[in-house]
Order: sequence, then structure tokens, then C-alpha cells
Amino acid sequence: MSKLYSSWQRFPMSEWRWPNFSPQEIASKGEGELLIDEASMDKLQALRTALGKPLIITSAYRSAAHNARVKGAKNSQHRLGKAFDVMMTNQDPAAFERAARAAGFTGFGHYPKSGFMHIDTGPARRWNDGSNFPTATESKIAPTPQFQTEPKRETITDIVTKPEVLAGAGSVLTGAGAVSQGSGPVQIALAIVMVVIVCAFAAWLVMKVIRRAREV
Repeated sequence: MSKLYSSWQRFPMSEWRWPNFSPQEIASKGEGELLIDEASMDKLQALRTALGKPLIITSAYRSAAHNARVKGAKNSQHRLGKAFDVMMTNQDPAAFERAARAAGFTGFGHYPKSGFMHIDTGPARRWNDGSNFPTATESKIAPTPQFQTEPKRETITDIVTKPEVLAGAGSVLTGAGAVSQGSGPVQIALAIVMVVIVCAFAAWLVMKVIRRAREV
């Protein structure tokens, strides 16, 4: 069954049953006239489903005016809404033709220089040599670059809990404890020295953390 519309915009979307295509995509270029051959569209959708990848259609239905502009054959299957020109950019031509035959297409025209294949549901025939198609390469998303794991940043806790730091702090505290046992002038002086050392040690820790932060 075929239906003709003066514009693809007049097609009732409630009746459109081919989810991977749109009326505008199938309409004639230029004025947008649309002729739908339902049986051919069913086969096109079946082909799209079988391949599991987009079909890039450059020409489907052609109005008389558009067919004349592109110098198409007067009896072209495009005029009947039964033909589709599909780019091979994301297809393997041989696999595509096999799948199209399985879906019910019977006419095949190969245009390797232009990069597309004509398929239709008209009389069984095949023209041009399809062996000259360039090897198809699937469009692939570039893999996400694998960056090296960022080195773990030292925190003040990491610095303070290092064995050498703990050992140094322990020695200072042990000395301070020993000095604190006495009460003479010498012991007091040594205690003051120990306090200075502890303060200097704390200041060193703070400066080290600040330097680490600036390096980030």
C-alpha cells in the first residue's frame, strides 16, 4: 500500500511505525513531497533491526521534479518509494547486501566511488561491481586515555606518624622527662632547650606541610 503526501509534515505521526526512521528522512529532497510504500518501509526497518546499526540514507522517495534534477531514470524505483540509497560509511558492503537480501530487497546497485549502495524492492537485478568498495571501518569512540595514578599526597598525619619522626619525637620527650626530674639551674636550662627543640620540630612539620601544599 502506498500513500502520497504533498509534504512529509502532513503525515500523521500516529501512523508512523518505523522507529528508526522519520518522514523527513524518507521524503523527497527539496519540496519535501512524501510517498510511503509500506511494504518497502517494513523491509527497511527489518534490515535496520537485523544490522543493529544506523542506516545513513541519502535518497529515498523522489518526486518527479527531484528525480529530473538528479537525472534519475524515468522508471526509477525511487519514484515509487521502493528504493533507498544507503551510505556504506559504517557498513561492510558484502554483509550489508546479504542482510538486505534476507530482509526482502531484490534490486542492488553498487556505487563505490560515491560510497553508497542502492537497494529496492523492484524486479530482481544487480548492477555495477561491488568488489571495489573500500574496506568499511566502523566509527569508534576514541578510548579514554589511561592516566597514571596520581601519587598519594602526604598529609600532616602521614608525616607525623613516620617511624623516623616518631623516634625523634620520642627521644626529645624522653630527654625532657629526664631533665624535669631535677630542679637545679642546669636542669631548668636543659628543660628550656628541650622546649625550644620541640617548638622547632613543630615548626619544621608545619613548613613541610605548607611546601607539600604548594607543590600540588
